Amino acid sequence: MRVWLLNDELAKKLKSPLGLLIRNDSNKIFNVLSEIKGCSLLVSVGDATLDFLLSINVVPDVQIIDMKEKRSPRIAVKPAHKIEYRVTNPRGCISEESVKVFNKALTSDKPVRILVEGEDDLLALVAIIFSPDGSCILYGQPDEGLVIVKVDERIRNWCKEIFSSMTLSEKA
Repeated sequence: MRVWLLNDELAKKLKSPLGLLIRNDSNKIFNVLSEIKGCSLLVSVGDATLDFLLSINVVPDVQIIDMKEKRSPRIAVKPAHKIEYRVTNPRGCISEESVKVFNKALTSDKPVRILVEGEDDLLALVAIIFSPDGSCILYGQPDEGLVIVKVDERIRNWCKEIFSSMTLSEKA
């Protein structure tokens, strides 16, 4: 399996939110709904993020989950999709398969769920790079809140730089 590996230096760069951090407080629902209004495509990364969105009746077009929260197994997120794809994506990597499946999801009937065996975290980068301008990518910032990335050329190029700095490898 071909994968791109994240090194420690790049991991440090990704610790900070890539977009707007919506804190876990009493205004979270209002703030999220306000920020995602007008997004051309909505992509959620992470089980807790998807659970939260579904709880406020927002169904993302593309849902990326790994059945874990903070690396611990969790109860399955309720079904809210027409199509489900399964991919393998090891921790600390982006698999070539994940990139292909995400791009396939973009052209599939929505909503689409991508169920990841391994870890889904780095697939936020894939979503930012390949989603069209005007898309919103949502992912969790552990113990802080929800990050909303509004895709444009600037953030896409920044993520492409990170991605191109990752090491391509064959992983068993």
